[in-house]
Amino acid sequence: MRKIAALFAVAFLFFSPPLLAVSIVECEDQEGNRSFQKSCPPGYTELNRKDFYVKGAPGDRSTGEPAAGLGMGQSATLYMIPACETCEEAREFLEANGVSVTEIDVSNDYEAQAEFEALAGELKVPVTVIDGQLIRGYSRAEFRAALEAGASGPDADGGDQAPDFEAPDIL
Repeated sequence: MRKIAALFAVAFLFFSPPLLAVSIVECEDQEGNRSFQKSCPPGYTELNRKDFYVKGAPGDRSTGEPAAGLGMGQSATLYMIPACETCEEAREFLEANGVSVTEIDVSNDYEAQAEFEALAGELKVPVTVIDGQLIRGYSRAEFRAALEAGASGPDADGGDQAPDFEAPDIL
């Protein structure tokens, strides 16, 4: 009887989809600004860490196909800099939801920085424009709301949107 139970346990572990672990860290800078990242960058203090275990994953990267997400067919402009984990997380979330992402690197292009500052009001990345809605930082809730509003049509949520906004042609 023990051999049969052990055989079933091994078969279950072998044939079941793997559990993926994701750690999210809440970080705070010296000015009290908080962000959620994979790890805190230099100068930030770790406030809280949570590990999430997920069975399977939407938009499995091994197939190269995005998940059939709520942003299918939509596009976004992501203002970012290299080596920015939050920027990377924002891009990954958008791509996992089927959004076509145009990245604009503002790190070394002074003209792009001037246009970015005029658009966002500050030089702090990431900033994402989804269907005319400007989103500072990375918040899945704000991204989902913008994608749902874009899927429903312009100004569906009555939020702070600029329907005639066109991303500047910087590069």
